[in-house]
Amino acid sequence: MGQAGVAIISVLLVVTLATLIVSSLFWREHVIVRSVENRLALAQMRWIETAVLDWAWVVLRVDQACSGAVDHLTELWATPVEETVLDETVTGGARISDTDSSARLAGQMFDAQARLNLNNLVIDGQPSTLHREVFERLLAIVGRPESLAGQLQMRLLRAYPPMVGGRRPQASALPLLKLADLRTVPGFDEATTVALEPFVVFLPKRVRFGASEFVTENSKVNVNTAPPEVLAASIADTDLQAARRFVEGVRQRTYFASLDVARSRFDGSPVLPANLLSVGSDFFFVKGVVRFGRVESQSEALLYRGANRVELIWQHRY
Repeated sequence: MGQAGVAIISVLLVVTLATLIVSSLFWREHVIVRSVENRLALAQMRWIETAVLDWAWVVLRVDQACSGAVDHLTELWATPVEETVLDETVTGGARISDTDSSARLAGQMFDAQARLNLNNLVIDGQPSTLHREVFERLLAIVGRPESLAGQLQMRLLRAYPPMVGGRRPQASALPLLKLADLRTVPGFDEATTVALEPFVVFLPKRVRFGASEFVTENSKVNVNTAPPEVLAASIADTDLQAARRFVEGVRQRTYFASLDVARSRFDGSPVLPANLLSVGSDFFFVKGVVRFGRVESQSEALLYRGANRVELIWQHRY
C-alpha cells in the first residue's frame, strides 16, 4: 500500500513537472510572437512616417507652384488630417493578428515661421540689436524678465562666433536646436520655457542640399500665420490688443499678398518692417501620431522648402 502511494505521488510530480514545462514553452512562444508582432508594427510605423514626410513634400511643392511666395492658413498644407485608418497599400500588406489593429494616422502641418526665430539674435556672427528688442517685447508680453534676451544672445554668440581675419573661429558652445535647449541657458527655467513654447523656434542658419549650401538665417515672421503675441512683438508701433483684432477679426476672413495690404488692415496702419516680417514661409513643422497594433509613435519633423526641393532638417520621436 505504501509503495502504491509513493507511485501515485511520483506520477503526480511527473505530471506537474510536464505541465510546468509545457506551460513555460507556450508562454515563451507567446512572448516571441508578441515580440515579432511589435517589431513588425514598429517597422511598418517607420514606413508610414516616411510616407507622411513624402506626402508633406508633395503638398509643399504643389503649394509653392500654385501660390508662389504667399503662405496662409487656408491652404492645403494647413488642413489637419483627422485620425484615418490606413489600408494594406500603405502598410505593405502587413497584418497584425488582431482584427481591429489597422494602422491609424493623425497629424497636421504648421508654419514654423509663425514663430520668432531665436537664432536671429545673432546674424552673421554679430549680435542683432533689432531682434533682441523684438524678443524683449515678447518676453514682456508673456510676463518674463526682458533681461533674458541678453542672456540668450550671449549664449548664441558662443555657438556662432564672429569672423576673425576672414575665418570663423571654433565655437565654444553647441547650437540650440530645440526649445528644451533653452533650459541650458541661465535664467530660462521651466516656467519661462513653457510660456515661450507657442511663440519661438530655433531655425537653422544654413541648409545643405547635397553639395550645395544655402544661407537661411534672418528668417522672417509670416504675418499671415503668426499669433498676436508674435506680431505685437515684431511691430514696434502696435500693442497686443491691436494684434489680436487683426488676427481674430481681419485675418480670419482673408490673407495678405503683401505687407502694404496687411498694414492697411492694422489699427493705425503701423509700419510693418520688411526685415522682420513677410507673407510667405520656407520652414514647416509636420506633427503626427501613428498607431499600429499595440505600438504608438508621436513624431515631429522640421522641413525646409527651397526653390527646387524640400529637405528634412530634423525629426524627433516621442
